Amino acid sequence: NNDADMERILQQRRDYNLKNSDNEGYRIQIYNGLSESEARNVQARFVSMYSELPAYLTYLTPEWKVQVGNFKELLDVYKYMDRIKRDFPRAVKINSKIKL
Repeated sequence: NNDADMERILQQRRDYNLKNSDNEGYRIQIYNGLSESEARNVQARFVSMYSELPAYLTYLTPEWKVQVGNFKELLDVYKYMDRIKRDFPRAVKINSKIKL
């Protein structure tokens, strides 16, 4: 019975790790620059236009970046890329760690 309990606990841990770990995937970067206020404005504008996608603001000296989405498949990236590029012409696909 202890083996069955241990296997159940291990499976719960595996499931948790799959749901809460970073995975290889893609994001679309819509801003990369030196201005924090511009980065925040771009992020806010994106969120108001594309509420179905998460938008991440990061700072890596000396640049601010706004990256959007958590795409596992390239096909999903390109599905959004055409739409996003109309509103954010500097948008580019990047490889990234993503949350699933």
